[in-house]
Amino acid sequence: MYNVMKFQAPFERLKEYSPLPEIILYKAIITQAIIDATNISEDPRAKTIEQDAKKWIFSNSDYFQKICYIAGIEPSFVIKITKEAIKLNHKKLEFYKTPLKRPATYNKDKLINKVAV
Repeated sequence: MYNVMKFQAPFERLKEYSPLPEIILYKAIITQAIIDATNISEDPRAKTIEQDAKKWIFSNSDYFQKICYIAGIEPSFVIKITKEAIKLNHKKLEFYKTPLKRPATYNKDKLINKVAV
């Protein structure tokens, strides 16, 4: 199982090309923060990074807003997709934790007798 969220359509805006290196850098910072916030690993270091990323994004601080605006992305958009990504990743984790149901067993002789009747 993977502990990293694989991003799809909502993140296309983050991947748009820009000729300005600082915009590329700020988009990378935002993307990494979202990835860190969606951590599902139990590793203590990963948990610390996860909490730091969530604090940075969800506090909606002036610094966070500045990074978003320089990158050309609405802070509310980043907050929204981070919440959705966290929710999806936790659903994925629960799915993998749920044990698979075993197929029903049957008695071959009883089945043959039922079909023959």
